[in-house]
Amino acid sequence: MTKYIIPLIAAIVIIAAAAVSIIFLTGHTVSAQSSPELAQFTALSNATSDQCSLPGYGFMGLPPRSAIYSYVNSQPNDTYFQGSCCSSMVYSHYVAQIEGLKNYSNISVIPPDPYNVSVGLVKQLFSYYTTITLTPSQNATFNDAASITNEHSWCCCQCWAWYAHAGLAKYLITKYGYNAIQVANVMNLEECCGG
Repeated sequence: MTKYIIPLIAAIVIIAAAAVSIIFLTGHTVSAQSSPELAQFTALSNATSDQCSLPGYGFMGLPPRSAIYSYVNSQPNDTYFQGSCCSSMVYSHYVAQIEGLKNYSNISVIPPDPYNVSVGLVKQLFSYYTTITLTPSQNATFNDAASITNEHSWCCCQCWAWYAHAGLAKYLITKYGYNAIQVANVMNLEECCGG
């Protein structure tokens, strides 16, 4: 029996050392290396359909809201805005966002993946921004929420995501009675600027 214990302990030590090396070198756990999240992250971090500017406006040459709405409304509902609009995605942050958003899976208009949002949902969120009228108290909540997000606004720039996030905020305030902190928590999970 003892002749098997030493090789078994040696094998466990070797496996543990290999796992620690992988974690140290890559920043990912062994299980994350083959996870669906890593595959999705890899695909989305190379996607380019989520951009701040529209054709003809150049990088960060942000068009007016009417042009943004027009562009989004010209896209098929079953296509997606994918990837980061400004800076590179970070795997650990992406996984934390996806995990955090699972807490809101009962609210169908909260995108479950901020880097993979259907055009159809964006159009719906645009309509909330345009059509929902807030009371003075709700408007105060809306403004307070924007100021305490990580970006101190609805997005890092006033692009399609800015209007979609603002529409989502209006919806959460009026439909669910969310306060500023609750809205800001959702918006921080919905950041699609990278990082």
